[in-house]
Amino acid sequence: MHRLQRSLTFVAALVLSSGGLVAATQEAAASAVVSTADPKPPLTASNPGPQIGTAGVPVTPVQLYCYHQNYICDWKITGLPPGLTYTSYGNISGTTTVAGHYTVNGTVKDVIDQRTATTSFSWTINP
Repeated sequence: MHRLQRSLTFVAALVLSSGGLVAATQEAAASAVVSTADPKPPLTASNPGPQIGTAGVPVTPVQLYCYHQNYICDWKITGLPPGLTYTSYGNISGTTTVAGHYTVNGTVKDVIDQRTATTSFSWTINP
């Protein structure tokens, strides 16, 4: 958020004299802070919720999405079960090789204005 601070001087009251002249009776100083909102909407990352698979069986592909005005996003994903891969477009696929419980973390970056967002979900691979 951008902040702009200005000092203002204003006339508190005006008086009309008998001769038809307008005169100020007193002056006062005031300050105001004006805040403007960032016009760009925030970047958000989708979350597919908990995933479940079986070792040695191909997973149902998972697509992660970014929501923003540009829609040109680059994904970095860590913590995937062994055997799974991802694309920079957020598509996860493959065949898991090791049973276990995994926490998958994704960071997406809008390639135009460099904003980032994150998501995290669990992936349980049964034997």
